[in-house]
Amino acid sequence: MKWLGVGLMILGMLFGVASSGETGNPGQYARTPEETGILVLRGLRIEGGTVHLTVATRGCTTKEDVVVQVVEKELESDCTPYYELTFLRETPDTCEGELREESLVYDLEDDLHLELPCMLSVTNPVVCSPAKDEFPEETPREEDLTLREDLRDAAIWAVKAEIQRYQESEHPDKDAKISALRETLARLQNMPPEDYPLPSEEQPPEKPPTNFGVLLPPEIREVDVVSPPQRPGDLLEVVGMTRSGPFYHVAGIRGRDFSVFAPSSQYRLKLYLVYRREYFLGIPNYYVYIASWEER
Repeated sequence: MKWLGVGLMILGMLFGVASSGETGNPGQYARTPEETGILVLRGLRIEGGTVHLTVATRGCTTKEDVVVQVVEKELESDCTPYYELTFLRETPDTCEGELREESLVYDLEDDLHLELPCMLSVTNPVVCSPAKDEFPEETPREEDLTLREDLRDAAIWAVKAEIQRYQESEHPDKDAKISALRETLARLQNMPPEDYPLPSEEQPPEKPPTNFGVLLPPEIREVDVVSPPQRPGDLLEVVGMTRSGPFYHVAGIRGRDFSVFAPSSQYRLKLYLVYRREYFLGIPNYYVYIASWEER
């Protein structure tokens, strides 16, 4: 079942509901728990003075993770307050639980501070299905495509960072290096996400990569860090790291949100090595994508 880019408009006087269609921009939607933006709902109903949302979760979604935008509208023929609501996921759900549904209930007076009686429009898209037990879950194909796109974007970030590094260096071959990197960047930017190769989870490589540049497919590592990263480009403080490395620079993270980390906590991270930097004495030095994490 594919996601429907259709906004379901709910219009009612608390005890009655009618609907009409509206098209939105899919690029703004939070289709999975890990994404932020306009929530794609799996269910929606208005009952009395409450709004009931059914959302996708991996076990950590609460109302505190959702921001409600309220716009007061005017109707020429009616003096009853009319509000347009949009529910946006502000904090990604990065728990490791199975994908499932969660109900969020908003009291119009206590939670949203709206004047009753009123009329409502909810602008969020709603997934429709012939039967409730057939609501589409995030299939392996969808998870696969999301990972491929994230890895490609992390590699693009890494190549751009390397171009800047060489531009600011005194490397004797900097012009040739920059030219080659720009060619690599163009290939990555033109690569469809589905063409980006994934590594085998069952058969990890026996030896670390020896070639410099983009690693296709990327390689998987699991490391413990003393403190989590705060932004792209940060060097991970890996437990046991020495002056001989290996060094891991962050080029991307699942959900694109570093606020999921508690600054003073230690974590175990699952990394994808997307780019090997050229470094003196061949010391291993990588740009990485953070795919998952667990607080220690």
